[in-house]
Formats: sequence, structure tokens, C-alpha cells
Amino acid sequence: MTAKAPAILWRPEVLERVRALQLRARAAAAGLGVGLRRSIRVGQAVEFADYKPYMPGDSLRDLDWRVLARRDRLVVRRYRAETEMGATLVLDASADLGSTPAKWEQALGLLATVAWVLHLENEPVGLTVVAGEGMAVPVLRARRGRGQLARIFATLASVQPAGRAGLREALSQVGARAHRRGLVVVVGDFMESPETWTPALDALVRRRADVRAAQVYDRDEIGLAFAQPLRLYSPEGGSDEALDPVAMRAGVREEATRFFGEVRGALRNRRGVHVLAEAHADLTDLVAAVLAGREAGEP
Repeated sequence: MTAKAPAILWRPEVLERVRALQLRARAAAAGLGVGLRRSIRVGQAVEFADYKPYMPGDSLRDLDWRVLARRDRLVVRRYRAETEMGATLVLDASADLGSTPAKWEQALGLLATVAWVLHLENEPVGLTVVAGEGMAVPVLRARRGRGQLARIFATLASVQPAGRAGLREALSQVGARAHRRGLVVVVGDFMESPETWTPALDALVRRRADVRAAQVYDRDEIGLAFAQPLRLYSPEGGSDEALDPVAMRAGVREEATRFFGEVRGALRNRRGVHVLAEAHADLTDLVAAVLAGREAGEP
């Protein structure tokens, strides 16, 4: 019995957003080389499978010289993946991520493109949405195929930022069901103290998961690009704050830089990779950093 795509996919406004996400994901993925796309497999564990006779063109590195010495014949070692990689994408759809439209769209575009590339590489991919509202299915287990990709795009197109993330609980649940040595990509603004959620990464570390986190921010927001005094509030609650943006601009930037560095350090300590994703940055560059598993952006 095959799973059906969520009914919400058929709402006209959601369909339109699905099409927009597909176009953006395809355009961003087109800028990636095939070699980079396939780099997501690097580091995947392999185990010996069997031998085959050496044929011209086979890699000399795979020759078994011990067999040659004992039996005077050339054979090549063949390997198979210890496990299929399996990927879990995690979206922190809490209200703060929607504080500017650019942050929200960048987060959706990044996840949609990574899902598209994984689909092209025939990797099982799943999606977990933390907080947010309007979804038909907040958790999609990792599967292959066009139907699964359609479900992921439908969920991303229908979710709206709302509520609080609760990253510790969410990452603990992801860790309990993630593939051993699988890929876990987390996208959000990480506006929670790292000490509250980094312990939840321990289960992923034990499974030797490859954790890559993209922290999305808007340079205009942290730069307080306003000329007049104003009142600010958090979409996730708390009291309003009156401030003079010109007087506080340097201090806010300094605090944001400190926080970005704190998140990066917390991820490094648990073998994770941190990509600082500015909301107006080139999407292809951000996806390339996530797929290559390399840190990007200056904290």
C-alpha cells in the first residue's frame, strides 16, 4: 500500500508555492557540479563484499596483492555500503524564523534544494518540522521516490512559522530514529541557548550521524537598519523593548556575532558542521556548503 500525498497539496495557494519551490530548487541545484552533488556520499562506511577478476581499466588501488602472491592471479576487491545513507531534514519553523520574509524563504529554499539533490542521487530522505502550523504531516520518514519528494515539497509549501521550537525534544526524537551514519540537516535560526539543545545531539553522535546545521539570519535585522526609534518584540513572546537603533547598532551586531560563534562552537564539540546562512546570500553557495559538509559564513 503506497502512502498518499497530503490532501493539503491540492489547495491552489499551496500548489503555487510548491511550483515556486521546485523552480528555485532546480535553479539552485543546476549551479552545483555532479561531483559536489555526489560528495554527500563521502565518508559513508563500506565493508568488503567479494572479489572479481581484474579487468583492464579497474583501479590498481583495489588489487589484492596478497591473493596475487599466494595464487598468482589478479583480483579486485569489491565493497558495498555498510548502510544506505538515509537523510533527515529538520526545519525549525518557530515564529522567530518568520520575523522577516527573507529568513523564512531562504530556509525553505535551502531545504527544498537539498531534498531535490538527495532525490537526484536516489537517497532516502525524510522531513521533520519543529513547531509551525498548517502542515498535514509534520514528520515524514525517510523514503525514496517522486511521491516522497512531492510530500516534502507540499509540507514545506504549506507550513507557516509559529510557536516555539523546543529543539532539544525535537532533536532527541530525530536521534532516536535517524539512520546509523545517516545525514541530518537542520535549518533554523537556533534562537535558543545552545546548552539547552546540544545534549540532544548525543544520540546522533552515538549513531555516528553526519550533522549539518544551517543557521539563518537577516543582516538587516541584526544590523538594525532603521533610522528612527522603534519598539521591537519577539514573535515567540516576551515584552516589547523600546530602543534607538542607531545608538544600539554596534552592540547588537557584536552580540549577534558572539551568539553565532557560540552555536558554531557547540556544534563543533559534537562533530557537527555549522553553516551561517544569511537571508540574502546566494542559495547555491549555501547548498554547496551544506552538501560538502564545510563550515561557511563568518560568525
